[in-house]
Amino acid sequence: MPEFATKTQAKTFWKKVVNELEVNRDSATFGTLLPNITPKQMGGKELVIACENKFIKNTLEKNIGPIQKAANKAAQSDIEIKIIIEKGNKKLEPDTGKLGPLFGPKTNPKKILRDKQERSGLYPKYIFENYVLGQSNRLAFAVAKAVVQKPGEVYNPVFLHSGVGLGKTHLMQAIGNEILKEKPGTKVVYTTSENFTNELIEAIQSGKGRGKYTSNKFRNKFRKADILLIDDVQFIIGRGATQEEFFHTFNALFMAQKQIVITSDRPPQDFEKLPDRITSRFRSGIIVDIQIPVLETRVAILRNKRDANRDPINNDIIDYIAENVDANIRELEGAYLQVLTLAQTENIEITKKIAAEKLGKTIREKTTKNLNMNQILKAVCTYYSVKSVEIKGKKRTKDLVLPRQVAMYLIKTMTETPFMTIGDFLGGRDHTTIMYGVEKIGEKADHLGKMRQDITNVKQMLYVD
Repeated sequence: MPEFATKTQAKTFWKKVVNELEVNRDSATFGTLLPNITPKQMGGKELVIACENKFIKNTLEKNIGPIQKAANKAAQSDIEIKIIIEKGNKKLEPDTGKLGPLFGPKTNPKKILRDKQERSGLYPKYIFENYVLGQSNRLAFAVAKAVVQKPGEVYNPVFLHSGVGLGKTHLMQAIGNEILKEKPGTKVVYTTSENFTNELIEAIQSGKGRGKYTSNKFRNKFRKADILLIDDVQFIIGRGATQEEFFHTFNALFMAQKQIVITSDRPPQDFEKLPDRITSRFRSGIIVDIQIPVLETRVAILRNKRDANRDPINNDIIDYIAENVDANIRELEGAYLQVLTLAQTENIEITKKIAAEKLGKTIREKTTKNLNMNQILKAVCTYYSVKSVEIKGKKRTKDLVLPRQVAMYLIKTMTETPFMTIGDFLGGRDHTTIMYGVEKIGEKADHLGKMRQDITNVKQMLYVD
């Protein structure tokens, strides 16, 4: 692998890493962390990246696997990643307690806001001002702005749902950031359902005499919040203790008229494995769907990105990328980065032909990825929160028929496996049953936005290396 001696070369390498992550990773964690990482240097087989505070560093260290994998792939070699804190680390201030207010240190409003955002789990880059508004997200944006004006009063709870990479996390965090800016005394807490579960486990362990995090601290953190923002709530499904704690946390906040905002990859009525007492509370507020952005919105997103970074890409290239990548915003920006990185690393001018070759290669690689029936079935089961043994079984309940038919459809369309072989794999079913299932899902995917989005989501799970 080549050795990079300068910061510029390190930045070029980091763009390749970011490209791998943004194209292949669905997790909201990396969508929020990546903008807060700065490549510092790279020599030999060590990559040094910097973040601005301990909170981000700890989160990175716990979730370094995908970044490590992307770096290794970009370098075609094993890379050692070192994380440092460059700014935002606490500095000791002189003791000014006896000097009086006129001689004490001056307060910095921006720093105070940044500290509050850090404690709340928010990232400053996610604000309403850089959220690109379009036909697909106009209602969600209006609801979010209304929540900021009257938290806990107008819409409560707010349930935002969409496929991956369509801006749910951005909009949710914009609510928190705007409220902290306009109402500084408000206690805002942002978390993912995964972090909520991990903190609950730590609290349970502490109750048995291990660790420092008690159940009271856990409950006080969430139940005394004025604004609770929970991302990807679908991941609490099937986790009994987490579901129970979430239910009581939700009730405590709702009864106290505190604002609750929740995001998910599907609407509440599709949570077949989640108790009715929880889904009924989701449905008690406003439910908003964020759709895939139309062409004009996709163009606006890329032009904003180009202008903010001063990238050397003209409008014709941006239009071409927006026309050919329509799955979600994350893939759209990933394609943009691929084209930009290619031009920068090879020091060539970006043309439509270059963009077409790069995007065509990416699409072909995805389409021809070597998938098997087990991989597809596993992805379907994860997405619909069911077990493979249930899919292969004889039960015909509503929560099993749909994912079973989706598995039939995806196996057939993605692997070209014969109907009889699919039938044998899915519990010894007749080939005519498989043909019917494939045809039915195909028709729904052609006419129903939700089914089309479900198919896209499962495929995206399969494309993650």
